[in-house]
Amino acid sequence: MFKYFKAGNTRDSYNDPDETYRLAKSRGMDFVTFTDHDTVAGCLRFQDRHPDYTDFFVSAEIETFFPRTGHRIHVNVFDLSLPQWKVIDRKRRNIFDLVEYLRSESLLYSANHLFQSYRMRQAPEDFFTTMLELFDVFEVKNGSMAYQHNALVEDLLTAAKEKRGSLALVGGSDAHTYPPVASVFTMAPGASWREFLSSVRAGECLSWGTEMGFTTVLTDVYKLLGKYYGTVVDFRNPEFTTAQKARHFLIALASVPFNVAGAPIAVYSLNYAKQLALSKRLKAHFGRKGLSGG
Repeated sequence: MFKYFKAGNTRDSYNDPDETYRLAKSRGMDFVTFTDHDTVAGCLRFQDRHPDYTDFFVSAEIETFFPRTGHRIHVNVFDLSLPQWKVIDRKRRNIFDLVEYLRSESLLYSANHLFQSYRMRQAPEDFFTTMLELFDVFEVKNGSMAYQHNALVEDLLTAAKEKRGSLALVGGSDAHTYPPVASVFTMAPGASWREFLSSVRAGECLSWGTEMGFTTVLTDVYKLLGKYYGTVVDFRNPEFTTAQKARHFLIALASVPFNVAGAPIAVYSLNYAKQLALSKRLKAHFGRKGLSGG
């Protein structure tokens, strides 16, 4: 079993990598990796501190785009090196260029929360068909997404796997704070993390766990905001230069009224409602097209 989650002082999280690793292991994970957003810094710092750990590997979550529609896709890439990451960072603006490189390096990669950013800019079945051409591994259970979204994705991809027979369906908690770490995970056979990833690549895996739900994710948002404010007011933080700290502090100060007024609640509530509405619409659409198994 393993879990991918956010860790380190990066764009998506303020979790300490060592504490995140400790929690993952205490919650039953055999293998651990961090998938920070568009960076491997947290992974590399942790690996440098613990070179003897044989249950940890470097990964990242990459934000990439369809060039014609601008549709944003998040892609997890597992077991990558720093030189590979540098090339990925250059190619990630175009999903076709990115996937071409990932395949040329024989890297294991997955499509995350399939319809999170989908905005009907192309026919749903065309988008789904394109994703099946680009990916062999899909996240079907994401701990921070609505159950309805996850159920739709799992239903579609289970049906696609029955026809194609070569898809791997994985899960992850998408945890940005400590409580959800390892709440959703992937199970696969393997005595080492390399054997584990080989099993995932072969499709010999399954996702397990429970979504956090609306109130838990909203609580997670405010915990993340609290950690953010704690970081920007700590001028001893070595992660940033003095100029960067001053800029972050001013931005944080300006955002206080919006956060106190409940802007995060409003934004997340709207996004959650969109998830539910879109999932319902897509479920009906794919059902009419005969593309789902439910």
